[in-house]
Amino acid sequence: TSYPSEAVDIFNPINKGAFFSLFRHPNERTVSLFYFIQIASWQGKTYTPHLKNMKLEDWLRKDRVKCTQGNVMTRLLIGKYKKACVITEEELQMAKDILRRKFTIGLMSKMEESVERFDRRFGWYDNEKRQQCFDSHIKVGDNKNPHKEVKEGSEAWKLLTEMNSVDIRLYEYAVKLFELQKDQNRIRGITQQA
Repeated sequence: TSYPSEAVDIFNPINKGAFFSLFRHPNERTVSLFYFIQIASWQGKTYTPHLKNMKLEDWLRKDRVKCTQGNVMTRLLIGKYKKACVITEEELQMAKDILRRKFTIGLMSKMEESVERFDRRFGWYDNEKRQQCFDSHIKVGDNKNPHKEVKEGSEAWKLLTEMNSVDIRLYEYAVKLFELQKDQNRIRGITQQA
C-alpha cells in the first residue's frame, strides 16, 4: 500500500502484516514522476500532458509541487501525506524507526538482489511462474519510462535536493538498513541458496 499508516488498522496479533518497499533516490523518483505523468493517459487525474511543454525546473519551483511531491516517503510513513509540507526532525526519526522495525528494505539500484530478498522473506520463490515473472518484469523491466537524467549539481538537482531533503536522509538510512538486513539474513541463513 502507499499508505502504511492507514493499513496498520487492519492488522492485529492474529492477522499480522509485513511491509516491504523498494527505495529509489528521492530526486530520481521525482524526476521519473515528472516524465511519467506527462504520458500516463491511463492514470486519470494524475495524467498531466501539459507538462510536456514545461521545463522540469519550472515545475519544481511551483509551491504546490514542493508541498505535494517533496518528502513523499517520509510523509507517507508518518501519516502526514496530505497534511503538511514541513517535516520535523522528530518525525524523520519516527519514519526511520518505522522502517527499522517494520520493513524489509529493497533498493531500485539493486533490483534483482532486492526481489530475491522479498522472494525469500515472503515465500514467493516457490511459485511455478516465478522465473517467468522475474525475467519479464525485473530483468527486462516492462514498466520503464525512459527519460532525461538530471545531473547532480545542476539547477534542477539543487531544487530537487531542497524539496526532498528529509527523504534523502531517509533514503540514506534505508540504504544502511538494506546492508544491515543483508547481514542479518546471512546470519540466519535466509540468503543462502538451498
